[in-house]
Amino acid sequence: MKRKISIIIPAYNEEKYLLSALESIEKQTFDHNKIETIVVNNASTDRTAEVFNSFVGKNSFKMLMIEEPVLGVSRAKNKGASIAEGKILIFLDADSQMSENLVQVVNDYYEQGYLMGIIRLVPESDNFMARFLFKLIDFGKDKFHVTAQMGYCDREIFWKAGGFRSELKHAEDLELFTKIKKLLKKEGKKFCYIKEAFIVTSTRRMDRLPMRLGYLLTFFEWFFGGFLGLRRKSYKPYR
Repeated sequence: MKRKISIIIPAYNEEKYLLSALESIEKQTFDHNKIETIVVNNASTDRTAEVFNSFVGKNSFKMLMIEEPVLGVSRAKNKGASIAEGKILIFLDADSQMSENLVQVVNDYYEQGYLMGIIRLVPESDNFMARFLFKLIDFGKDKFHVTAQMGYCDREIFWKAGGFRSELKHAEDLELFTKIKKLLKKEGKKFCYIKEAFIVTSTRRMDRLPMRLGYLLTFFEWFFGGFLGLRRKSYKPYR
């Protein structure tokens, strides 16, 4: 059975990247009539909305943009989820692109009873540090079932877990999917790690700091938060 699937994209000043994300959805092998794309314009001051409207004008499958005027990636994702019609929610960053088979693979796993899944990430960079870090994190996901960004989940489970914490500065996916994983374990339900499909994602945020320090910070956030289960109790606003 092909379920209706909602893809939620938070976007804050993403005029340079959003088009590639939307084009990767357009290339999905899954039935486009079963795909709903929701872009949440999170107080952008650039041409993000124009890029979206120009793309939608050339396509027939369901895509809509909604506004979240209060800055915050978690708030934006929750806003998208609140209007989603799909049984399955996929969260995609605006600077990332799906492999052509991703939605089909997510649907197939869901039909096998996996109500949540973490998706393999590939860095949009040839940098050794980026490749090494992403492979290390993927090893943790595969062998130790460690959660991380990005992924999919059942819509009802999403709200049962409380959605994204609006105050989180970053690693909101890590926090939410860890909660969902614990919830599913408690209920005797299944979750998975998807290797057959992937998401290519930008490393721009990690590249901002000198001497590749952004990669070290990302690793520590994942290691202590996802692997050891130690997360900060409070975060500053995301933006």
